[in-house]
Amino acid sequence: MSKASAAARTMPGTLGARVSGEVLGAALLAAAVALPLALFGPSGGDEPAHLYRTDLVRHGVFIWDGYWFGGHYPLASYSLLYYFPAALFGNVPLTVAAVVTSAALFAAIVQEEWGEAALWPSVAFALVASGPIFTGTYPFALGVLTLLGTLRSLQLGRVWLAAVCVALTLGFSPLAFMFLCLALLALALIRRRLDRRVFILGGTVAVVGAFQSAALAVFAHDATYPFFRGWELVAVLSAGVIGTALALSSRQAPVLAALFALWTLAALLAFAIPTPVGENVSRLRGYLLPLILLAAVLAGFRPRWLTAVALLGALAYTLVPYVGAAPYRTDARPEKAAFWAPAIAFLRAHENPGFRTEVVPTGDHWEAYWLPHEGFPIARGWYRQIDYAQNPVFYEDALTSAAYVRWLRRMAVRYVLLPSTQIGRAGEEREAALLLSGRSGLTPVYSASNWRIWEVPDATPMLIGAGKAQITSYGHDEVAGTVPAAGDYHLAVRYTTYWHVALGNVCLEQAGDGMTLLRALRPGPFRLEIDLGAHGTAACG
Repeated sequence: MSKASAAARTMPGTLGARVSGEVLGAALLAAAVALPLALFGPSGGDEPAHLYRTDLVRHGVFIWDGYWFGGHYPLASYSLLYYFPAALFGNVPLTVAAVVTSAALFAAIVQEEWGEAALWPSVAFALVASGPIFTGTYPFALGVLTLLGTLRSLQLGRVWLAAVCVALTLGFSPLAFMFLCLALLALALIRRRLDRRVFILGGTVAVVGAFQSAALAVFAHDATYPFFRGWELVAVLSAGVIGTALALSSRQAPVLAALFALWTLAALLAFAIPTPVGENVSRLRGYLLPLILLAAVLAGFRPRWLTAVALLGALAYTLVPYVGAAPYRTDARPEKAAFWAPAIAFLRAHENPGFRTEVVPTGDHWEAYWLPHEGFPIARGWYRQIDYAQNPVFYEDALTSAAYVRWLRRMAVRYVLLPSTQIGRAGEEREAALLLSGRSGLTPVYSASNWRIWEVPDATPMLIGAGKAQITSYGHDEVAGTVPAAGDYHLAVRYTTYWHVALGNVCLEQAGDGMTLLRALRPGPFRLEIDLGAHGTAACG
């Protein structure tokens, strides 16, 4: 325990009131930033995905969703717990509450630990804490809240509450859990105490980590973050090294020094080893300014040259990503149903449950919300890690018409939609350019002020095999169809072991392309439903 922390505990009057006042001030300042941003600012960059997954939870779809990527695990692939409170309270209100409470917790932690030195870092944290509202990283905001809840609970000696917060952090955001592990490891390395708290927290981390690993094994999916740009690595390493050096200038900041050093090491590992984390390890930059400012205050702003470099660099690294994204957030039309209405009307007039739709992804992926919301499965989705692993054709140097049409047929796509708005900047521009070139091999079938639509000639349906097999209905977690004869059929739905055969005499195997081989023992209708208790029961043999 630091001297400031001990003083706060032994002087509950004036000092305690001041700490409480500064905690309240930090919360009010965070609210003053968060509320206008939520009410009047642009929608969060990742908001469409979270709106969609929240809707899935509201409708009882927890395990499997067939409306993105030909089928995926919507909660296990991203956040096991976040969408349940989001379904109750709403994404934005929940995130605003998390931001305000996080500012209060950060202020309480640093004020008790370092006293007056933590005043301006608390202010800085309150100012930057609303970043997830702009970026739409809502689960991460809730994970940061419980991360800080863990540290505050430890500070107050409430170890079991800290253990609960550890579990919640992982449940809300595995990325926030990684940062929590870095913080706990930094504390362990500096404090070097083996007591009851260490064993309880260490055991909790091990248990929830094993649970997450088991969940990933049970609900296995391909996911790798495709990018870790060289300049981003340089920026993370520079921030980590400079932060470590500045913190080492003060005898009061060894924990900060250890945290910065561990973050640097984590960035190197994320760059060297392909994982779903990838460049996301840099997301700590959203809170870099208050951490660097805290280290600078504790070091007495010396050496001055290092302090200047650290503060200016932290300010730039914290704010530049937001500033850089702002020009691409000026077109709010895709947020509205009216923008999608012409395309939805076209698809409704040509509706067939045996096909998917491909939409050239918009900048914020609103297609991942609006089309599934209206009952149309799309070939891709929002989650870049899955898209990169399963659809590498869009991340190669060139997108050829032959490769594009092969992919469209493999995904049972009939129509391709190109909206006239800001599209994505990670390969999406190549898809749009191919379509507009006239060399895609597709047939133009619709053109309006905001939309152009192409049809895949002789499109391949989801279910093919002997005779005229067809899909009669396709839902988030169920598929129904009919087969004209016994035999093997290729079902262009990603294979999972959780299918239950609710109707028909069929069994399932994984096809060579990761889709599903449906073996019909006799002709007639069939219906497949997702059932967690049906693991392996639909398998052939």
